[in-house]
Amino acid sequence: MNKRYTMIALLASSASLLSAEMNAHIEVKLFKTWVIEGEVNFGNIVVKNTGTVPLPIAKNPAFFDMGQLTQSKFGNEGLRESGYKGIERHGGGFISLPPGETHVYEGYKFHIENPDPSSDDMHFTFTVYFGNGVWIDSEPVNLKQVVPDSKEYLATIHNKKNNTNDLYKMVAVTYRNERWLYKSATSRIRNEGDLFFPVCPLSLTNKIRVESHDDESLFKIWDGEKSMIYHLSKSILLEGPDENNVLGKWTRERKQKAEADNAEVRHKKAEEQK
Repeated sequence: MNKRYTMIALLASSASLLSAEMNAHIEVKLFKTWVIEGEVNFGNIVVKNTGTVPLPIAKNPAFFDMGQLTQSKFGNEGLRESGYKGIERHGGGFISLPPGETHVYEGYKFHIENPDPSSDDMHFTFTVYFGNGVWIDSEPVNLKQVVPDSKEYLATIHNKKNNTNDLYKMVAVTYRNERWLYKSATSRIRNEGDLFFPVCPLSLTNKIRVESHDDESLFKIWDGEKSMIYHLSKSILLEGPDENNVLGKWTRERKQKAEADNAEVRHKKAEEQK
Protein backbone atom coordinates (compact mmCIF):
# COMPACT_ATOMS: atom_id res chain seq x y z
CA MET A 1 0.00 0.00 0.00
CA ASN A 2 2.82 2.39 0.90
CA LYS A 3 4.54 1.62 -2.41
CA ARG A 4 1.36 2.57 -4.28
CA TYR A 5 1.15 5.94 -2.52
CA THR A 6 4.83 6.54 -3.26
CA MET A 7 4.30 5.84 -6.97
CA ILE A 8 1.38 8.29 -7.15
CA ALA A 9 3.49 10.96 -5.44
CA LEU A 10 6.36 10.40 -7.88
CA LEU A 11 4.06 10.68 -10.87
CA ALA A 12 2.54 13.89 -9.53
CA SER A 13 5.99 15.37 -8.95
CA SER A 14 7.09 14.47 -12.49
CA ALA A 15 4.01 16.13 -14.00
CA SER A 16 4.61 19.32 -11.99
CA LEU A 17 8.24 19.41 -13.08
CA LEU A 18 7.27 18.95 -16.72
CA SER A 19 4.73 21.76 -16.52
CA ALA A 20 7.30 24.06 -14.95
CA GLU A 21 9.85 23.34 -17.70
CA MET A 22 7.32 23.82 -20.51
CA ASN A 23 6.46 27.48 -21.02
CA ALA A 24 5.73 29.73 -23.97
CA HIS A 25 4.75 33.23 -25.00
CA ILE A 26 1.66 33.06 -27.21
CA GLU A 27 1.56 36.16 -29.42
CA VAL A 28 -1.80 36.98 -30.99
CA LYS A 29 -1.94 39.52 -33.82
CA LEU A 30 -5.32 41.06 -34.71
CA PHE A 31 -5.48 43.31 -37.76
CA LYS A 32 -8.39 45.30 -36.39
CA THR A 33 -9.99 45.37 -32.95
CA TRP A 34 -13.59 46.03 -34.03
CA VAL A 35 -16.09 43.58 -35.45
CA ILE A 36 -19.58 43.88 -36.92
CA GLU A 37 -22.52 41.68 -35.97
CA GLY A 38 -21.99 38.14 -37.26
CA GLU A 39 -18.29 38.67 -37.98
CA VAL A 40 -15.65 35.97 -37.70
CA ASN A 41 -12.46 38.02 -37.35
CA PHE A 42 -8.94 36.83 -38.19
CA GLY A 43 -5.35 37.13 -37.05
CA ASN A 44 -2.07 35.25 -36.77
CA ILE A 45 -0.48 33.26 -33.95
CA VAL A 46 3.21 33.19 -32.99
CA VAL A 47 4.71 30.80 -30.44
CA LYS A 48 7.96 31.55 -28.57
CA ASN A 49 9.43 28.84 -26.35
CA THR A 50 10.29 30.55 -23.06
CA GLY A 51 10.81 27.29 -21.16
CA THR A 52 13.77 24.95 -20.80
CA VAL A 53 12.61 21.97 -22.88
CA PRO A 54 11.59 21.73 -26.57
CA LEU A 55 7.91 22.37 -27.31
CA PRO A 56 5.92 20.25 -29.79
CA ILE A 57 3.88 22.37 -32.22
CA ALA A 58 2.05 21.14 -35.30
CA LYS A 59 3.87 21.49 -38.63
CA ASN A 60 0.63 22.27 -40.43
CA PRO A 61 -1.08 25.50 -39.23
CA ALA A 62 -4.56 24.10 -39.94
CA PHE A 63 -3.88 21.15 -37.62
CA PHE A 64 -2.32 23.47 -35.03
CA ASP A 65 -5.62 25.37 -35.19
CA MET A 66 -7.70 22.18 -34.82
CA GLY A 67 -5.55 20.21 -32.38
CA GLN A 68 -3.70 22.71 -30.18
CA LEU A 69 -5.31 26.15 -30.33
CA THR A 70 -8.51 27.29 -28.67
CA GLN A 71 -10.01 30.55 -27.46
CA SER A 72 -10.92 29.03 -24.11
CA LYS A 73 -10.30 25.90 -22.09
CA PHE A 74 -13.23 23.77 -23.12
CA GLY A 75 -13.11 21.75 -19.90
CA ASN A 76 -13.14 18.49 -21.86
CA GLU A 77 -9.43 17.67 -21.80
CA GLY A 78 -10.11 14.24 -23.26
CA LEU A 79 -11.46 15.85 -26.42
CA ARG A 80 -8.47 18.21 -26.62
CA GLU A 81 -6.04 15.32 -26.06
CA SER A 82 -7.75 13.42 -28.88
CA GLY A 83 -7.32 16.38 -31.26
CA TYR A 84 -3.70 16.78 -30.19
CA LYS A 85 -2.91 13.11 -30.87
CA GLY A 86 -4.67 13.39 -34.23
CA ILE A 87 -1.94 15.81 -35.37
CA GLU A 88 0.55 12.93 -35.43
CA ARG A 89 -1.85 10.50 -37.10
CA HIS A 90 -3.46 12.77 -39.70
CA GLY A 91 -1.82 16.21 -39.67
CA GLY A 92 1.79 15.64 -40.66
CA GLY A 93 3.16 15.54 -37.11
CA PHE A 94 5.00 18.10 -35.00
CA ILE A 95 8.11 20.23 -35.12
CA SER A 96 10.21 20.52 -31.98
CA LEU A 97 10.60 24.20 -31.07
CA PRO A 98 13.86 24.60 -29.11
CA PRO A 99 14.05 26.73 -25.94
CA GLY A 100 14.37 30.43 -26.74
CA GLU A 101 13.22 30.10 -30.35
CA THR A 102 10.11 31.48 -32.09
CA HIS A 103 7.82 29.96 -34.71
CA VAL A 104 5.62 31.99 -37.08
CA TYR A 105 2.87 30.26 -39.07
CA GLU A 106 2.55 31.25 -42.74
CA GLY A 107 -0.10 30.95 -45.43
CA TYR A 108 -2.98 30.52 -43.02
CA LYS A 109 -5.62 32.76 -41.52
CA PHE A 110 -6.60 31.96 -37.91
CA HIS A 111 -10.29 32.73 -37.55
CA ILE A 112 -11.49 34.29 -34.32
CA GLU A 113 -15.03 33.64 -33.15
CA ASN A 114 -16.79 36.30 -31.11
CA PRO A 115 -16.83 34.82 -27.59
CA ASP A 116 -19.97 36.74 -26.61
CA PRO A 117 -21.89 38.09 -29.62
CA SER A 118 -24.45 39.71 -27.33
CA SER A 119 -21.82 41.96 -25.75
CA ASP A 120 -20.35 45.10 -27.29
CA ASP A 121 -17.02 44.58 -25.49
CA MET A 122 -15.42 41.13 -25.66
CA HIS A 123 -12.41 39.97 -23.69
CA PHE A 124 -10.78 36.56 -24.06
CA THR A 125 -7.49 34.70 -24.30
CA PHE A 126 -6.07 32.10 -26.64
CA THR A 127 -4.85 28.83 -25.18
CA VAL A 128 -2.35 26.41 -26.72
CA TYR A 129 -2.24 22.77 -25.63
CA PHE A 130 1.17 21.06 -25.61
CA GLY A 131 0.13 17.60 -24.45
CA ASN A 132 0.57 15.97 -21.03
CA GLY A 133 -2.07 18.30 -19.57
CA VAL A 134 0.00 21.45 -20.26
CA TRP A 135 -2.07 24.52 -21.32
CA ILE A 136 -0.50 27.94 -21.89
CA ASP A 137 -2.56 31.13 -22.27
CA SER A 138 -1.92 34.27 -24.29
CA GLU A 139 -2.32 37.74 -22.90
CA PRO A 140 -5.96 38.95 -22.93
CA VAL A 141 -7.34 40.01 -26.32
CA ASN A 142 -10.07 42.63 -26.68
CA LEU A 143 -12.67 43.15 -29.42
CA LYS A 144 -15.42 45.74 -29.72
CA GLN A 145 -18.63 45.05 -31.65
CA VAL A 146 -19.77 48.08 -33.64
CA VAL A 147 -22.49 49.21 -36.02
CA PRO A 148 -20.84 50.02 -39.39
CA ASP A 149 -21.40 53.30 -41.14
CA SER A 150 -22.18 51.56 -44.44
CA LYS A 151 -22.24 48.22 -46.31
CA GLU A 152 -21.75 48.21 -50.07
CA TYR A 153 -22.55 45.10 -52.14
CA LEU A 154 -19.82 44.38 -54.74
CA ALA A 155 -20.33 40.92 -56.28
CA THR A 156 -21.55 37.36 -55.72
CA ILE A 157 -18.95 34.60 -56.15
CA HIS A 158 -18.68 30.84 -55.68
CA ASN A 159 -16.04 28.12 -55.88
CA LYS A 160 -16.56 26.22 -59.12
CA LYS A 161 -14.35 23.35 -57.92
CA ASN A 162 -16.85 22.41 -55.23
CA ASN A 163 -20.05 20.91 -56.55
CA THR A 164 -22.24 22.90 -54.19
CA ASN A 165 -24.59 25.82 -54.44
CA ASP A 166 -22.69 27.82 -51.82
CA LEU A 167 -22.58 31.47 -52.79
CA TYR A 168 -20.77 34.35 -51.13
CA LYS A 169 -21.40 38.06 -51.35
CA MET A 170 -18.40 40.36 -51.43
CA VAL A 171 -19.21 43.47 -49.41
CA ALA A 172 -17.27 46.65 -48.59
CA VAL A 173 -17.89 47.71 -44.98
CA THR A 174 -16.98 51.19 -43.74
CA TYR A 175 -16.57 52.10 -40.08
CA ARG A 176 -15.20 55.54 -39.19
CA ASN A 177 -11.93 55.94 -41.10
CA GLU A 178 -11.60 52.27 -42.10
CA ARG A 179 -13.03 50.35 -45.04
CA TRP A 180 -12.77 46.56 -45.25
CA LEU A 181 -13.67 43.92 -47.80
CA TYR A 182 -15.77 41.08 -46.41
CA LYS A 183 -16.93 37.71 -47.68
CA SER A 184 -20.51 37.17 -46.52
CA ALA A 185 -22.01 33.69 -46.39
CA THR A 186 -25.10 33.27 -48.58
CA SER A 187 -25.27 29.48 -48.86
CA ARG A 188 -28.35 27.26 -48.94
CA ILE A 189 -27.34 26.03 -45.47
CA ARG A 190 -27.24 29.44 -43.76
CA ASN A 191 -29.55 32.40 -43.81
CA GLU A 192 -28.26 35.04 -46.19
CA GLY A 193 -25.62 37.29 -44.70
CA ASP A 194 -25.52 35.78 -41.22
CA LEU A 195 -21.71 35.42 -41.16
CA PHE A 196 -19.10 37.95 -42.29
CA PHE A 197 -15.43 37.05 -42.90
CA PRO A 198 -13.02 40.01 -43.32
CA VAL A 199 -10.66 39.72 -46.27
CA CYS A 200 -8.52 42.86 -46.27
CA PRO A 201 -8.57 46.63 -45.72
CA LEU A 202 -9.53 48.84 -48.65
CA SER A 203 -8.93 52.46 -49.54
CA LEU A 204 -11.71 54.77 -48.40
CA THR A 205 -12.56 56.29 -51.79
CA ASN A 206 -11.46 53.98 -54.64
CA LYS A 207 -13.94 51.98 -56.69
CA ILE A 208 -13.73 48.27 -55.76
CA ARG A 209 -14.24 45.54 -58.37
CA VAL A 210 -14.26 41.74 -57.99
CA GLU A 211 -13.87 39.42 -60.99
CA SER A 212 -12.98 35.80 -61.75
CA HIS A 213 -9.31 34.91 -62.26
CA ASP A 214 -7.57 31.96 -63.99
CA ASP A 215 -8.19 29.32 -61.34
CA GLU A 216 -11.72 28.35 -60.33
CA SER A 217 -10.93 29.27 -56.69
CA LEU A 218 -9.15 32.54 -57.52
CA PHE A 219 -10.62 36.02 -57.87
CA LYS A 220 -9.01 39.33 -58.77
CA ILE A 221 -9.93 42.29 -56.60
CA TRP A 222 -9.31 45.82 -57.86
CA ASP A 223 -8.91 48.67 -55.38
CA GLY A 224 -8.81 51.50 -57.90
CA GLU A 225 -5.72 50.67 -60.00
CA LYS A 226 -4.26 48.28 -57.41
CA SER A 227 -5.02 44.58 -57.88
CA MET A 228 -5.05 41.58 -55.52
CA ILE A 229 -5.46 37.83 -56.01
CA TYR A 230 -7.90 36.27 -53.54
CA HIS A 231 -8.08 32.51 -52.89
CA LEU A 232 -11.66 31.75 -51.94
CA SER A 233 -11.06 28.28 -50.44
CA LYS A 234 -8.12 29.41 -48.30
CA SER A 235 -9.76 32.79 -47.63
CA ILE A 236 -6.44 34.62 -48.00
CA LEU A 237 -4.78 37.03 -50.43
CA LEU A 238 -2.07 35.31 -52.47
CA GLU A 239 -0.89 38.61 -53.94
CA GLY A 240 -1.49 42.27 -53.23
CA PRO A 241 0.07 45.54 -52.06
CA ASP A 242 1.16 45.62 -48.43
CA GLU A 243 -1.49 48.16 -47.52
CA ASN A 244 -4.14 45.63 -48.54
CA ASN A 245 -2.38 42.34 -47.77
CA VAL A 246 -1.91 43.11 -44.07
CA LEU A 247 -1.74 39.43 -43.06
CA GLY A 248 0.98 38.66 -45.60
CA LYS A 249 2.99 41.80 -44.79
CA TRP A 250 2.90 41.29 -41.02
CA THR A 251 3.68 37.57 -41.31
CA ARG A 252 6.64 38.19 -43.62
CA GLU A 253 8.13 40.85 -41.34
CA ARG A 254 7.44 38.88 -38.15
CA LYS A 255 9.08 35.78 -39.65
CA GLN A 256 12.17 37.78 -40.61
CA LYS A 257 12.46 39.02 -37.03
CA ALA A 258 11.93 35.50 -35.66
CA GLU A 259 14.64 34.10 -37.93
CA ALA A 260 17.10 36.79 -36.79
CA ASP A 261 16.25 36.17 -33.13
CA ASN A 262 16.53 32.39 -33.57
CA ALA A 263 19.94 32.77 -35.20
CA GLU A 264 21.11 34.83 -32.23
CA VAL A 265 19.80 32.21 -29.77
CA ARG A 266 21.63 29.43 -31.63
CA HIS A 267 24.82 31.49 -31.77
CA LYS A 268 24.75 32.07 -28.00
CA LYS A 269 24.16 28.36 -27.35
CA ALA A 270 27.09 27.46 -29.62
CA GLU A 271 29.34 29.92 -27.79
CA GLU A 272 28.32 28.50 -24.41
CA GLN A 273 29.20 24.98 -25.55
CA LYS A 274 32.74 25.90 -26.58
